[in-house]
Amino acid sequence: MPLSDQERRVLQELERELFIQDPALARQLETGKPSRRPKAPKVLNIIAITLGVTMLLLAIPIHPSPLGFIGFVLLATGITAHFMEKRKER
Repeated sequence: MPLSDQERRVLQELERELFIQDPALARQLETGKPSRRPKAPKVLNIIAITLGVTMLLLAIPIHPSPLGFIGFVLLATGITAHFMEKRKER
């Protein structure tokens, strides 16, 4: 069912207002591609995982070491945060 002339004008006016008020959202709706999220959480997760593994490896020669515990906590936190971010993206 085609739009009437009045409906077309109202729709065009709404489009213009959207471009004026929120150009980023208008471009996103026009292209159909979601806006990109900042990569900071992913980078922090990778840094936490890497630092955790490094600390665990450094703690191997020192058996009762708080370094190993801190490394494990960092590793677990980084992995958990990574998978939580993946779940949010779905």
